[in-house]
Amino acid sequence: MPNWRALVLAVCLAVALTTSAPAASRRGELRGVWLSLEGTTDWTNLAQSLQASGFNAVFLQVGFGWAARYPSDVLPVRLGAAETDALAEAVAACRAHGLECHAVGFGFNTPGGDHEILESYRQAGRLQCTADGGILGDQDAAVPGFHYLCPSHPDNRILLRDAAVELVKKYGVSGVQLPGGGFLVDPETCFCEGCKERFQSQTKVELADWPEDVRKGGRHAATWQQWRRDVLTSLGEEIAEAVQAEKPLVFVSLIDSLALSRLPDAYRQAAELWREMRNAWARGGTLDFICPVLSSGSATSALLLERYIAEARGRLPVYPVLSARDITSVWPLIEQIEAVRAAGADGFVVGAVSPQTLAKWLPDLRATVASADPNPAPHGHPPVRIAFSGEAAAAPATGRQVIADAKLEVEIVLGWEPPQPDEETAGAAEAGAMLERALDIRDPIDTYDDQRHLPDLAVEEDRLSGRIVVETPEGASRTLLGGFDTAYRFQRKLRFSAPDGRFRLAIYGALKNAAGTHDFVVRSPVLVGVPKEDLAADEVHADLSRAVQEGCDRPEAAVLRALAPIAVQLRATGPGGGEWWVRFEGDRCETGEGHVESPDLTFVASAADFAALARGEVDPRTLWEQARLEVIADDRTLDRLVEAYSKTLKPPS
Repeated sequence: MPNWRALVLAVCLAVALTTSAPAASRRGELRGVWLSLEGTTDWTNLAQSLQASGFNAVFLQVGFGWAARYPSDVLPVRLGAAETDALAEAVAACRAHGLECHAVGFGFNTPGGDHEILESYRQAGRLQCTADGGILGDQDAAVPGFHYLCPSHPDNRILLRDAAVELVKKYGVSGVQLPGGGFLVDPETCFCEGCKERFQSQTKVELADWPEDVRKGGRHAATWQQWRRDVLTSLGEEIAEAVQAEKPLVFVSLIDSLALSRLPDAYRQAAELWREMRNAWARGGTLDFICPVLSSGSATSALLLERYIAEARGRLPVYPVLSARDITSVWPLIEQIEAVRAAGADGFVVGAVSPQTLAKWLPDLRATVASADPNPAPHGHPPVRIAFSGEAAAAPATGRQVIADAKLEVEIVLGWEPPQPDEETAGAAEAGAMLERALDIRDPIDTYDDQRHLPDLAVEEDRLSGRIVVETPEGASRTLLGGFDTAYRFQRKLRFSAPDGRFRLAIYGALKNAAGTHDFVVRSPVLVGVPKEDLAADEVHADLSRAVQEGCDRPEAAVLRALAPIAVQLRATGPGGGEWWVRFEGDRCETGEGHVESPDLTFVASAADFAALARGEVDPRTLWEQARLEVIADDRTLDRLVEAYSKTLKPPS
């Protein structure tokens, strides 16, 4: 008789050794899905399935530009809007199953197909114009969405503001998206007569030559660009203030479709305008979170996302939109989710997916990356300030890199100032602070300050409790730093050893008062613990790169320039090492990192010696005499070099 127990154990062991580790889940993140109101959807069944599968948010495409897919009293109702109010059904279903419902999709773009409305906007001067005075998009008017509303026109601003308010007031959505686009469809638009008049009135600039005075290189180009930024920034602020006046606890977000895109050079100015506007909204407290749009399966997008999150510096949660358009199974989506978590994202939104396809994928998502409780979402928590310092944050630490195994200090300030005993209204004033959006006052490079409001109302004493942990970007705990239970404000300085690799600080807590209990999570941006010797090597490498980039302007370059044409290879060995090159040809000088083909002259030394040489702490003669500098070249080049450097470099024997 075979030993069945041993056989079963052997099979289990074989499976364990040959099966890859399952995808992990993470608590406390936004898990959303982007869906359209177009078509027929059983919203009750879908919302129930999403909630049961570990999702906590739905982003509804309620329209396109100024055209609504619901019975709007503000926007034209177009694009196959159903006779029934699908938006009301969707919001009610989401609310019944504990899902946040965010309205997205309205903005400046004007969909084609309704020439009557388009013509009325044209006659009213509400469409963007090109520099020659024509309507932007007229040459391709048959292309849907190619015309755009002018963001500075008062009627357009009122239209978009009232559309956002209607979504909150009439439908009770959890949040609204600020309209994107604006002036960004063209690097210079809009040049309508209204923009001209409003620019002159608001800036007190007199234009003698329109539009040349405000175009690139014009006398007032800088003022024009600043005015354009102000027009868009103020519109976002007006929309946020209007919806929160109607419903204080509504969330305001931004779908960022430009930040992670590779735009043509001609549009870099527009992309920079968008970036500055987005950062102004983040610093000013207009936004609660940002959703950058990723392209499916793009390694470049993943890298750009990591940089994007680092630039956000903890001001706002970042929930990337993952495109499922070109994938045929759930597993590439699972890989995308794991990748954005590792990059430091605070959640994700699955986009470009139909309800039918989503229904097929939900079981596998629930079994893997969505198994843990997603709540609480990171965009609802008390004001917080997290400042890192200490030995681990000192030189050679830089940016997000800290010294592994060294002591890292973190100062946490969470909550509000307690009311003063002698002021009867102090408690009410502090409770009101929960609904205010304070300015971002961050200055130190390693300080993260998030002053957004918490979606809850304080009636009497606010009490904060929770725990502080060091965790991986994927949510696995590494170190428990302690707990807290205090009234109004928690403030403490903690000290711990910076772990090796990627980590972040997380605060899991609860706000308790007479209104009830609200759970929240706060996470710092991702830091990276790196051994000190590696950080020092990185610093040397960076110093050498800067020195080579500036090499054409250094005094030593004059001697090598006299030998032109010549290609020089610098080969640095040891920690921080690498290869760089300098090429002289006539009056031209070029530099770069890497290997140059067929160099005429090669210098070899340690990276530390090259760095000391660049700083002027040692001269080439000393390095040569101590056999710390090797020169490789043919005899003719060496003879010319010896002659040129006769005062500094001893010739070889």
